[in-house]
Amino acid sequence: MKIITFILSMFFSFQVMAAKVEVEVMGMTCGMCIESITKELTATEKAEKITVSLENKKAYLEEIKGKKISDTEVRAAIKKAGYETGKIYRK
Repeated sequence: MKIITFILSMFFSFQVMAAKVEVEVMGMTCGMCIESITKELTATEKAEKITVSLENKKAYLEEIKGKKISDTEVRAAIKKAGYETGKIYRK
């Protein structure tokens, strides 16, 4: 019984693990860009730990556990902020 409980707990813990997402962003030039992108990604209510890097031209975020944010939603939020996206990487 303990083994079954362990296996089930491992299965369900993997199901709710938050994905880390890295997005290439084009057109950023200043701190206001960072604020706009962060605001729109936060507004999805599916992302947390959002960091935007002018130097790397990327946005980094984690999904809120139990809430999957699709690539389409990420792209839409960044587009709403006024920027274009490139590749999206998930870990």
